[in-house]
Amino acid sequence: MLIKVIPTLLNYLLRVNKVFFICSILLSVSLFTACSQKQVPYQASILVFGTTVNITVYDNSPDRAEKAVYLVEQKFHEFHRQWHAWEQGGIVSKINHAIAVNKAIEVAPSVKAFILKSQKLTRESLGLFDPGIGQLIALWGFHSENWQGPPPAKALITDWLSKQPSLLDIYFKDLTLYSHNPHVQLDFGGNAKGLAIDIALQQLLEAGIKNALVSIGGDMKGIGSKNGQPWLVGIQDPHKTEQALASIQLKSGESIVTSGTYQRYFEWKGQHYSHIINPKTGYPADSFASVTVLHPNATTADAAATALLVAGPKEWKKVIQSMQIELAFLIDKNGQFFQTDAMANRIKLLDNTP
Repeated sequence: MLIKVIPTLLNYLLRVNKVFFICSILLSVSLFTACSQKQVPYQASILVFGTTVNITVYDNSPDRAEKAVYLVEQKFHEFHRQWHAWEQGGIVSKINHAIAVNKAIEVAPSVKAFILKSQKLTRESLGLFDPGIGQLIALWGFHSENWQGPPPAKALITDWLSKQPSLLDIYFKDLTLYSHNPHVQLDFGGNAKGLAIDIALQQLLEAGIKNALVSIGGDMKGIGSKNGQPWLVGIQDPHKTEQALASIQLKSGESIVTSGTYQRYFEWKGQHYSHIINPKTGYPADSFASVTVLHPNATTADAAATALLVAGPKEWKKVIQSMQIELAFLIDKNGQFFQTDAMANRIKLLDNTP
């Protein structure tokens, strides 16, 4: 059954392009396993957030699988109502307007919880992941559907930096949101897809599903396995985007997220400008080409991948330590690999020599 949802969040998550994973599910089963024992996959594609959400479920009951995916669809409707900041009338749009005119605004408990979690990630990332820099992202033109330059004038970036807006300027009294800084504008492009993945997997678990894989724009999280075989994921080569350069097996409950500088960018006078902006400098990240993070929580993985991409080769180890990330694989713009010790024990580099 193919489930389609009217595209929502289009202008937003079309702006959030991460390095796409090539999902390669192991197809072989033990020769000693009878065909009748294998679970038949239930697969669905949901068009939402301006991209395709792919869900694969292995379960003995097709009805249970179908009902579980339907509940995920409903959760995404709820997610849309709360987070479509890129459309007028969304809660984040309303928050941004209230902050700009120096007014308080009451929010739902789930909105408060996500903002508080994002603030924690901002602190742990040493400020390199910060969803409060919406004005800066708009200056670079990445709020629009077409990104072609020119870059903003240096004076505009300097002026923005002088105001120092940050998600950490936001505070709450019960469910009422306030900001110390009227220049804060929320943009959750750095971890919104991670939140959506976590929501989907939690809903599947609550529906009794034990084996599933959810992919949103290539970022993934899996539970259980495919007929006893692990979910196998390929990591795309940022310099040869038609092929994978490595593979890794996901453990149950583990998410894999990649941030990259080559999927969404513009060229101006020979210079490459990525959509991932460094809040400390006001300019796009330009050292790592891609960063892949594995973590049980997809929201955390999403934020960490963004922060590490901004950190670059000189600072990434500090961010790893501060955010307590054990599994990370990083590729700089020259093709050099960096990785944590734990990732080196998990990842398998592929030989793509012709």
